[in-house]
Amino acid sequence: MPPHLNVVTDPKAFAQSSYDFIVVGGGTAGLAVAARLSENPSITVAVLEAGPDLSADPNVALAAGWLITTSDPKYTWGFESEVQKHVADRRITLPRGKLLGGTSAINALMWTRAGRPEYDAWEALGNPGWNFEALLPYFNRSQSHKPQKNDLYGGKDEITEYNGTHGPVKTSYNTWYSSVIPAFKESVLDLSFEVNHNPFSGDATGFYNLAPSVDHDKAERQHAAVTYLAQASERPNISVLLGAHATRIIFADATGDLVAEGVEFDCSGTRYTVKGNKEVILSAGTYQTPQLLELSGIGKASVLGQFGIKTRVELPVGENLQDHILVPLQFGFTPEATAGLAVLPINADVKDEPGKESVHVLGGACSKSDLHRSAKSTTTGGPFLLATMDKIISDAQHAELVSTLDGYLASTGLSPLEREQLKFQRQWLCREGAPVADAQVMYASLPGMAAIPTPDGQMVIWFPITHLHPASRGSVHIKSADPLAAPSIDPNFLSREYDLKTLIHVVRFTQKLAKTGALSKLVSGPVLPPQNVETDEELSEWIRANMTTVFHPVGTAPMAARELGGAVDPSLKVYGTRNVRVVDASVIPLQLGATPMATIYAIAEKAAEVIKAAL
Repeated sequence: MPPHLNVVTDPKAFAQSSYDFIVVGGGTAGLAVAARLSENPSITVAVLEAGPDLSADPNVALAAGWLITTSDPKYTWGFESEVQKHVADRRITLPRGKLLGGTSAINALMWTRAGRPEYDAWEALGNPGWNFEALLPYFNRSQSHKPQKNDLYGGKDEITEYNGTHGPVKTSYNTWYSSVIPAFKESVLDLSFEVNHNPFSGDATGFYNLAPSVDHDKAERQHAAVTYLAQASERPNISVLLGAHATRIIFADATGDLVAEGVEFDCSGTRYTVKGNKEVILSAGTYQTPQLLELSGIGKASVLGQFGIKTRVELPVGENLQDHILVPLQFGFTPEATAGLAVLPINADVKDEPGKESVHVLGGACSKSDLHRSAKSTTTGGPFLLATMDKIISDAQHAELVSTLDGYLASTGLSPLEREQLKFQRQWLCREGAPVADAQVMYASLPGMAAIPTPDGQMVIWFPITHLHPASRGSVHIKSADPLAAPSIDPNFLSREYDLKTLIHVVRFTQKLAKTGALSKLVSGPVLPPQNVETDEELSEWIRANMTTVFHPVGTAPMAARELGGAVDPSLKVYGTRNVRVVDASVIPLQLGATPMATIYAIAEKAAEVIKAAL
């Protein structure tokens, strides 16, 4: 891949120029909004990115590279949580991409969308124009999908209502699938679930295949640097400085709302300031956007005062942190099933080369099948089963969950925003309106394999599960006035009993699924959790000791009415400022029943249009 022509490494020359818009963070949202703004040749855009450009690195370029990049400090910020007292006093690793493209360059490439009521809830929280229908054009504007026939849908066309055919980010289906997947599908159907032919329609429930952000023709990951930035590479009005760690926003001395004049940043130990003529746009992500706001004097006085920082605007920045919890379920295969496992080409455009076997037998070398390009472009996640809670639990269990939420709502200790959020979660739990998925079961494997090996050599089915709308809330705050120090990240995982109850239900359902129909003929028994974990009490302790994050943090600068506890308004401007906006996952006010990447791109697309309209 050729170098990005607008990426620079000279901080002194960069700082000597001034720009109309300064974007802090060259990640998923930052590069998308910067590239769209640069389409107007009369304005200039600067992007500050703390990491390097690793787009040519095979671990970044290949779809399955996320298995390495999410845990290798070469690609991440190395964040971890504060000690989590509700999950066996553990610190949880929190992957965030520190490279051009941000987390879109290291994630698991899952391109999904939440249900209509989830986006409509944004508008109800005080954000006119932010609902499912209003966001549809921006979802479509970001994506370019390659249609394929897909036998997972019984020979029918796969999702047909992709209107996004010309967007920067290419999506496509895997070119091969594990032979376990048909059994997964059959067992799901045996339990009265349906195949969802269009999970982007506003109803994301059911069994559906996953279209990852992969360029099918090049067999390469699609992240923000090789999509949005690449399309803007030859525009002279956009510049990206690498190795630039933003340290604070520079505000003018004036009365009234704050006016940003520029951004201070650190390059190799030297501080510089770049001037902004119009706006500063924070796209540093759910953890670092609130950190930068606090370092600049915007946040809770009780936090800022601890570190001698003058409070310029009192806002609940850094609160409302939400993330998805992953529980790593595994099931062993029977000896007969292990002997016959294979990777079968399901998509119609996969053709075997003469003399090569048509299947990849478990444990065999890649030369046994035509996996050279297919394996490189294949992700490990999907298909998914997404279900409402009432579909997987008894009426009595459902009533108990509703009662648990009612107990929280009766509390006087809730913030106004939290109360409204829990009301929505109760509505979705009770199926008041269109269905909203709460439980997720995901099939996963290793590229080129129908299963994954355990340390003792056993081959297992990997069914990671999650509950999609946790009730627990955490926070992100500075723990030092040093802008180069990591923030204090406390997701507060499982701090509310509701979350543990729902996870137990999803685990029990998945264990039932493994014993149903076609899957029951493959599965010999549970591996994780071990067979000796039987009671709910034992399962609770096992979950606490083994859960991890799906790394989908949102909500720390929420878009909501200020009186509810919002940090940004519907134009994404930070309350109390004239020209500071936030464009990243931190503005998402309530956790989504989806992976967030597609939504983050849509937010950036809409933000760019809002900004252009205000010029």
